[in-house]
Amino acid sequence: MIKINPFSSHVLQRSPLLFKLLLSIILFLVFFGWLIHLIEPENFPSIFEGIWWAIVTTSTVGYGDLVPLTKLGRMIGMLLILSGVGVITSYFAYIAKMSISSDQQFLTGRKEFSGSGHFIIIGWNGRSKRIINNIHESKHHQPIVLIDDTLNKHPLPRANIHFVQGKASLDSVLLQANIKQAERVLITADLQQNELQTDMFSVLTLLAVKGLNPHVYCLVEILTPEQKENALRAGADGIIETNKFASDYMQECLWRGIDEKTKESPTKENGLKIERIPVEFEWKGKTFKQLSVTLLEQDILLVGIVSGGETLIKPPSDAIIHPNDTLLIIGG
Repeated sequence: MIKINPFSSHVLQRSPLLFKLLLSIILFLVFFGWLIHLIEPENFPSIFEGIWWAIVTTSTVGYGDLVPLTKLGRMIGMLLILSGVGVITSYFAYIAKMSISSDQQFLTGRKEFSGSGHFIIIGWNGRSKRIINNIHESKHHQPIVLIDDTLNKHPLPRANIHFVQGKASLDSVLLQANIKQAERVLITADLQQNELQTDMFSVLTLLAVKGLNPHVYCLVEILTPEQKENALRAGADGIIETNKFASDYMQECLWRGIDEKTKESPTKENGLKIERIPVEFEWKGKTFKQLSVTLLEQDILLVGIVSGGETLIKPPSDAIIHPNDTLLIIGG
């Protein structure tokens, strides 16, 4: 269920026209309340009764407890009805317009985040989705801001998850995410792009983040070892070396050994499960790197392939997956 509060305080603060319109309505009702009291003081002994009558009349409720009796008083009443209904209608129409506009900005990532102590997660992928869901489940009230330039719509429209559409390396986008009051920042890598370009974008984003908020804790995902030092120079508080972690994990699997027994049943040691699975139709023709990214989004680590009777652990990234190959994977 989508939970959005479009009429929050920060929206009201940015809408002076709403308050001007509300003030105009109040003065309008006070004026007619004073006028009817002036014309018929017997029926409306105080201005309060006059204002009460003006509110009831313009809202079309019409209780009938207070009514003008003179011709001039009734003419004032007709003028109030003809003019007041339009004024009140315009007020509620503006509120509805604000509500719809706020909802649209929230869903499309154009709405500014005004909270503080929030987590900013940069990049939408399987890893960031899982992290956001885990934080949301464990700390439901922790505000999270997701920044991504590939999405056109909020992927997780919930009360404490805000979406900002745009490149995180731009100051305007980071300021929209209220980077200056953020508590933590996570910069994830796009595994479907060139690794060097991805790391360069991560370092550039890190520089932009630290430039606007030097004290925020920033965790960066780096793919190439050459860019690790650059990330540290840029001010990274923590670095996640995804490729190194995956390689070490694969090497551990290799030392554990993959023998012919895995053909009949998976090997499972200390929670580690190595399986052989056939190549599905949509995987045929992909490179090892492309399929690794596809399976990683499903929390499956591709260790290697068995092709032509030969077992290849971490084959070249451009190795083509054939229909008769067997995939070596690590699942939960």
